[in-house]
Amino acid sequence: MRKFGAAERRIAGLLQKGQTFSLGGHEYKIVISGKPTCREGEPKTDIFVGAVSRSGGLCELKISFKKKNADFLENKTTAERAERLFGDNWERLVTGSTLSIRESFFRRPLIYKESFGRTEKGSITLGWKFEILNKPGGDLSGPIDLSRQQVIDVYAGTSLPEDKRNASVCGQIIEDSGVANCILFNGDFASVQEIIDELIPIVEYVEEYPEVYFACKALNYRTFKGKYDGNRPLAVFVHWRVQDGRLVPELVFNRPLLVRGDEVADNLRRCLSTLDIEDTDGITPENVRYPQMVFGL
Repeated sequence: MRKFGAAERRIAGLLQKGQTFSLGGHEYKIVISGKPTCREGEPKTDIFVGAVSRSGGLCELKISFKKKNADFLENKTTAERAERLFGDNWERLVTGSTLSIRESFFRRPLIYKESFGRTEKGSITLGWKFEILNKPGGDLSGPIDLSRQQVIDVYAGTSLPEDKRNASVCGQIIEDSGVANCILFNGDFASVQEIIDELIPIVEYVEEYPEVYFACKALNYRTFKGKYDGNRPLAVFVHWRVQDGRLVPELVFNRPLLVRGDEVADNLRRCLSTLDIEDTDGITPENVRYPQMVFGL
């Protein structure tokens, strides 16, 4: 199996201007092909192909290219993106999703004096990011209650900002070039026609796979390094405070994606400083309210 980036470049290399293919009983010649780009971030379309038939008919293939085992659909979900995807009730939908697995959050450690799985020693949880997947993603995961059109929006990017929808291809802005209309899964192709034959229209893909899932992934403050993985929006965050000389956590569910990592990390650092704790080596049964939330104590 090719590396994903190399495979995408290989496919783009085959879908070059001047190449021909057959689709829907018509023969087409590619007149423009390239990777859509925008000022910030990326559109949903990975490869744009514009072609014309002998009779002058136009064909636009806006390909979303994915690994066969890909699961991420949105892995940096912000409040703005959630509103575009889910509409005016986005806060209720995100909160409802996290509350549906509420007990799973309370069963997890929040402080790690020792490493646990992929969580490194010295970590303290700031909160959890909200990711959208095409399959379940662990114990902090579940289905999202979306309409068919909302699922299509997730895959196609129809609700993306204008500059991502109307992206630039080969130096020219093409309307809706960033809105994908078909999916291609990672594979080795020897010809243009092989690629065309494997394309799956997004509306058909959604008919077969109508479920979309969320997964909450921890954003942890690594006390020995004083670092964490960016100012990410948090679906659920931990409000750390000091009470009676002890570190106390409160999990907040009702402000989804409105509080980010920097704010929570700054608050945590103030609490640790108040208790004269530099890192998790300084965590003891005497200075935490709930010793059971500490792994390795």
